[in-house]
Amino acid sequence: MFQHLRQLFIQSIDLKPGTDVRGTIDSIKNHIEIKGYNVWILAAAAVIASIGLDQNSQAVIIGAMLISPLMSPILGVGLSIGINDRETLFKSIESLTVASIAALLMSTLYFLITPFGDFNEQIRARTQPTLLDVGIGFFGGVAGIVSTSRKDKTNAIPGVAIATALMPPICVAGYGLANQAWDIFFGAFYLFFLNAFFIALSTFLIVRFLKFPFKEFVDKQTKRRVSRWMALFVILIMVPSGLLFYSVVKYENLKRKADTFLNAEVNKNGHLVIDQHVYRGTPDTIQAVVSGPFYDSLAVSEIREKLKSPSYGLDNCYLDLIQLSNENVNAEEVGNLAERRAESRFEERFLKALNAKNVELDGKDKSLYLLQHQLDSLQNIIHKLPLIQNEIQPFFPELLSINCAYTSSDSITICLVQWDTKKLSTSTQRRRNSQVEKFLMVRLKVDSVRVGM
Repeated sequence: MFQHLRQLFIQSIDLKPGTDVRGTIDSIKNHIEIKGYNVWILAAAAVIASIGLDQNSQAVIIGAMLISPLMSPILGVGLSIGINDRETLFKSIESLTVASIAALLMSTLYFLITPFGDFNEQIRARTQPTLLDVGIGFFGGVAGIVSTSRKDKTNAIPGVAIATALMPPICVAGYGLANQAWDIFFGAFYLFFLNAFFIALSTFLIVRFLKFPFKEFVDKQTKRRVSRWMALFVILIMVPSGLLFYSVVKYENLKRKADTFLNAEVNKNGHLVIDQHVYRGTPDTIQAVVSGPFYDSLAVSEIREKLKSPSYGLDNCYLDLIQLSNENVNAEEVGNLAERRAESRFEERFLKALNAKNVELDGKDKSLYLLQHQLDSLQNIIHKLPLIQNEIQPFFPELLSINCAYTSSDSITICLVQWDTKKLSTSTQRRRNSQVEKFLMVRLKVDSVRVGM
C-alpha cells in the first residue's frame, strides 16, 4: 500500500512527461527580441501601468502587466544559461536592457507631464522589496517555464505576468526619476531586478531539472570556452544578488525585532505607536511616532537603554521617538486605535486613529454632542495653532515656515506655507500642501483647511 502511494505521488509530480524540449526552446527564442511592434506594445504597457499607478487603480495596472512583453527576455536569460547558448544569452540581455530603458523612459515622461502624480498606495507598495517579493519572483518563474515547456500549452502565462509584476516596479522607478526621489527610484528598480533575477534563476533550474540538451559546438575547445564564460556570468549575477538577498533578510529581521520592541516597551500606559520606520545605517535607526502622554527625557533614555537587552537583539540601534500631543484620546480609544493600525504611512494611520472618535448618537443626544464638539473644536483650534506650527516641522523637513489663522465666520483654518525651493519642485510643493492639509484636518479635528504658498 505504501509503495503504491509512493509511486502515485512520484507520478503526480513528475514534470518530464509531456515536455516539449524543442518547442520550448524555439518558443522562447522566437519571442526574445524587443523590437518593431514589441517596442510599441511595451511603450503602451508602460504608459498604461503609469496611469494605473497615478490613479491608484489595481485593475489598470493588471491590464498593463498582461500586455507587457518583459517576461520573454528574462525566460531567455535563464534558458540560455541552462543550455550553454551564448548567442541567445547576449540577445536576451540586450532585449531586456532595451525593454527596461524604454519602459523607464516612457514612465518618466508620463510622470513629468501628468498634472496628478501623487505618492499613493500603489506606488508605495513597490518601493520596499521584501522576502515575499523574492518568493513571488521565484515561484512565478517556475510556473512560467513549466507552462511554457508543455506540449499542451496551459493558460498560466497571463497569471504569471500578473503575479511577477515586472512592469509596475520599473514604472515606479520612472516616477522616482521624474520627481528626483532617489530612494523611490532605487527601491523600485531593486524590486524589478529581484523579480527578473529570480525568474531567470527558476527558469535555469527547471531547464536543468528537465535535462534540456546543451547546445552543440564545433569543437571541445569552443565548448569549454563558452562554458567558462557562462559560469563567469552566473557568478557575476549570483554574487550581488546573494548580497542583496542577504540585505533583505537582515532588514526584515530588523523590522520584526523593532516591532516586538515597540509593542513591548512603548505601546503601553496610554501610548500608541501610530507610525514606525526602520532605516539602515550606522547605527540602524528605529523611528516611531507616538501618541499619548509625553515621555520626559529620563523616560526616553530608559526606553533607549532597553534596546541593549539581549531579548531584543537591538543593541546597535538608535530609537528616534517622535511624540505627538493628543490629550483627548483616552485608554479605551487607544485600544480601538491599536486594532485599526494599517500598514501605511503616517497621514493615513493618523487619520484612521483620530476618526475613532466618530460615535453613533441619535436624536437630541447626537445634536447635543455635535454642538458641544463644534464648541470644543473652536477652543482647541485657537489654543493649539501655535503648538501645531512647531509640531509639524519634523514631518516636513523642507518646510521653512507656516503661519495659520482661524476664520470663525467661514469656520476655515487658513495656512500660508513656505517651502525650500532648492529641494522641492513646484509639483512636489503642491503635493506637500495637500499632505499638510490632511495633517491639519486630523490634528485640529476640522473638516476644512486651506493651505497656500
